[in-house]
Amino acid sequence: MLKEVTNSIYFDYYGEYLFTIEAVIEKIVERIREIDQRRAESGKRRLCDNIRYRIKSPESMKAKLEKRGLATDVQSAVQNVCDAAGVRIICPYMDDVYTMAGEIAACSDIEICEVKDYIKKPKDNGYRSYHMIVETSVLYKGETVYVKAEIQIRTMVMNSWASCEHQMKYKKDKTNRESTALLKRCADEMLNIDYSMMKIRDMMNNAEDTCKKAEFAL
Repeated sequence: MLKEVTNSIYFDYYGEYLFTIEAVIEKIVERIREIDQRRAESGKRRLCDNIRYRIKSPESMKAKLEKRGLATDVQSAVQNVCDAAGVRIICPYMDDVYTMAGEIAACSDIEICEVKDYIKKPKDNGYRSYHMIVETSVLYKGETVYVKAEIQIRTMVMNSWASCEHQMKYKKDKTNRESTALLKRCADEMLNIDYSMMKIRDMMNNAEDTCKKAEFAL
């Protein structure tokens, strides 16, 4: 059980809907682990370095609804917001992000509702990540309920930048142009690290393949 489900503040806001949010997170996480397990069993490299998940706090949910000029009750949240349930997948390499996204899209019981590719089209401050709004069914009290969730997929490098940006509370300082420029520059430099890591990986894989072929020839 997620810690939010046992938190009275979350239950006071979400009510019994809280349990369907937990169920959809558990289902998505299970599918992600199944994807990596199948890859491992077939001799392929795992795509997921880490999985994180959360239920959006009532405070954050109300702030999001207020920003949109909407009512802040749970009915409004359920109808208008798709990321009450959030799952974040951290991948070793940038091409793993797209491979994982394809694997999730191939799941027969998960429907992709919307995709935002902030890797190809980063935000103004340099934020990069691959976002998917998905919908899937869960059982609650013997009934089938359809619940939406947000899946974020990013590399370890992208996640490091995003964590630092969040810690600096940049969202409260959007008027600082110098901060924006510096964050953007750091994000671009870290993108080069992602590309370099993929290149090093490919070089090492090619060298290993060459050695195996040489050994086989002997």
